[in-house]
Amino acid sequence: MIKVQICLLLLSSLFSSFIAACELAAIPFSEQRMGCGCSYYFPAKPPIRPSIVLQTDLDGTNPIMMRNGKLVNLWGARPSALLIEPGYRSLQGFRYHATSIQLENMIRPGCTWGEPGCEVVGYLSQIATAENYQQCQWALQGDCGC
Repeated sequence: MIKVQICLLLLSSLFSSFIAACELAAIPFSEQRMGCGCSYYFPAKPPIRPSIVLQTDLDGTNPIMMRNGKLVNLWGARPSALLIEPGYRSLQGFRYHATSIQLENMIRPGCTWGEPGCEVVGYLSQIATAENYQQCQWALQGDCGC
């Protein structure tokens, strides 16, 4: 009986670390940043609001996301130029405790940045998390602008 309990405890510990590494929860609307910046989200069809899971300043710094049910600041972000040239990719890296978070962006087809009426740049994005040998990836969209 004790061996079974120990095995269950070990499996529970492994499962909880997998859940923590692969957590990608929506930032509650009341805690989302408004104004200029970048928001990364799972797209939704109107009238449903997209589920924003990561937000940064326009230069990629000051990233926030939900971890373990709390809105947290990620660290390790380095300022980077806004990606506005089609065909190029940008890669940003963040950390939260033992979790490594990588964000890759490429321009989403649409208006050309800087043209009249185009104050927001759209991205096709991929976010990947890694912790304790657990890796997860999601396809997202992003919007950067004011």
